[in-house]
Amino acid sequence: MPAFVPGDDGQPVRPLLAMVMEASGRIRGSAVGHPDRPLEALEPAIEMAIEEPQSPCVPGLPRRVVVGSSRLLKLVPPLLPGVMVTRGDTPRLDHATSSLREHMAGAEGEPGLGGLSTYLTADVTPEEVASFFKAAAALYERRPWQHLPSDGHLFTVSCAALRIKGWVGCVIGQNRENYGVILFQSVADYDRYVDLAERVETEGLEVMEAAPPHRALNFESKRAMPPAFLEEIQRHGWPVAKGDAYPTVMLVQPDLGLAPPTRADLAQLEVVAGALTQWLDSEPDLARCWAGPNVRRRRFRVPVGAMEVPVTIGVATEVIQSPDPQLEADLARFAETAPRSLKVPAALQPKVTSLLASIDGFCASHLNGEYRQLIHAAVAALARKRPSPLLGGREPSWCAGLVHAIGSANFLFDKSQTPHCKPTQIYEHFGVSAGTGQAHSKTVRDLLRIAPFSPDWTLPSQLDDSPLAWMVEVDGFILDVRSLPLEVQLEACAKGLIPYVPALRDRASR
Repeated sequence: MPAFVPGDDGQPVRPLLAMVMEASGRIRGSAVGHPDRPLEALEPAIEMAIEEPQSPCVPGLPRRVVVGSSRLLKLVPPLLPGVMVTRGDTPRLDHATSSLREHMAGAEGEPGLGGLSTYLTADVTPEEVASFFKAAAALYERRPWQHLPSDGHLFTVSCAALRIKGWVGCVIGQNRENYGVILFQSVADYDRYVDLAERVETEGLEVMEAAPPHRALNFESKRAMPPAFLEEIQRHGWPVAKGDAYPTVMLVQPDLGLAPPTRADLAQLEVVAGALTQWLDSEPDLARCWAGPNVRRRRFRVPVGAMEVPVTIGVATEVIQSPDPQLEADLARFAETAPRSLKVPAALQPKVTSLLASIDGFCASHLNGEYRQLIHAAVAALARKRPSPLLGGREPSWCAGLVHAIGSANFLFDKSQTPHCKPTQIYEHFGVSAGTGQAHSKTVRDLLRIAPFSPDWTLPSQLDDSPLAWMVEVDGFILDVRSLPLEVQLEACAKGLIPYVPALRDRASR
């Protein structure tokens, strides 16, 4: 679909539409889902087509189904057992989807729900669009999403000649969903946008109405482009890089409406693309710019149309508060018992290091070394997932979610426990809302299967009192391994079913 909505990580994604149509051209059912989870759309669409199809279609199973791609040929048959599913041409369905894109793109020359029907909006000329396409193609060929580990690696850009003052940008595409660059007026606007997007799951899309204005340069596949755009690109011969490289412009207003870009808007996006391209060319390992102790800025002369303008681009940083002497002492104490080495992908190491630095501050002031060990292990486990969820979203949100998830599994919020704290202390420490913290905590718990008494996520000092840590199945019966002979305990420990051999520990303590 040509419309964008906030995705799981807060960044805009284009929803997937599944549509079931009769040979006559009548639509039986449809549903919308996430582009990376096609079954979210396919299953309800097929269910509707069979049980409650749109009028005047009648309920019932089809004798034969034709799909238009090899991917669907793998996904659809398991949903229709006993029905013949083949691959072939689907002209009526293709026409219906093209009409839908054109309808959502709006009438000729008018802004629509998902964008525009022409690049030549307002005072924009074909020559200016050609210059913009050239800059966008050069940026796409550098694959910036492969050089910046996450959309949280923010950069700042300024160009006095084009009235760009301290804009803050992020590169998206690390999860291979949508590729492009999103620009905000400030770091605060970026944080506000991501915080609202993270609350969508618990509070609904309405919260995004308070999102700050922003603009984006997105790269689309040919298949996703409205026919009117493709015809216009071909007619003018605008340059397009190979791949999903058709550039589109989004100027998002405070009410989430889209404004048609003017000549000035297009020039601003072009100069940002050009500055990013030169920055990538001058820094072979761009990600290291965020890891260094010094803020790095580069100044380039960037071509825009027939002129060149000076542009400053570099790492976006936030104000760092003066360290608390007591906290520094606690952190030094923690450093004496550092957690065991964590195995994480090299590309995620800067992200993991940054997360752990923030989490260690909370552990030093509110928790203990055991909690620190478990939370570090949880961070590493998330980093090893493919794709890693840590690539999206704000670091403070993940920090709060990780601490809350491990804390909830170990009854951290129970006043009878030591240590203990309130959930609000976690949210306030990391500067996130309760909804954001709870949403990320649920994500962490679901991904890592964290629950109370989970052996892998229970504090070592509490394992003895954790009933689930010692339950094993013997001859079809669930038994407490501590009541079984030593040889059974040894076998269970060798298989990884229990954390250690209780009988040997008991003998050693005598």
